[in-house]
Amino acid sequence: PPPPPPPPPPSVKIDGKCLLTDSGRCATSPGYPNQYPIDEGCNITGLPHSRLDVIAFEVEEGGYRYTYDPANVCDRAFLVVNGVKHCGTSGPAGVEPLDGVAT
Repeated sequence: PPPPPPPPPPSVKIDGKCLLTDSGRCATSPGYPNQYPIDEGCNITGLPHSRLDVIAFEVEEGGYRYTYDPANVCDRAFLVVNGVKHCGTSGPAGVEPLDGVAT
């Protein structure tokens, strides 16, 4: 007999105020394209094991309470994929979320 089909991909889930658009294929911060609220966050789980296609990425560098200081880059606002923090305009384009999670 033929081998069984692969299991369906996990469904993407959001914990927090981020939004899923484009039939669940795009995640945005709350209020996008406007600035996101201070101290808001979300966890995205169930991401498929495929490379991320980043259309737009802009996360403030440094904390909102700080002036620019290299020691504070990515300290308050960032996206984590595979344990790597992304902030500024350097998003995780082409990165495959190995554990299916982005926070």
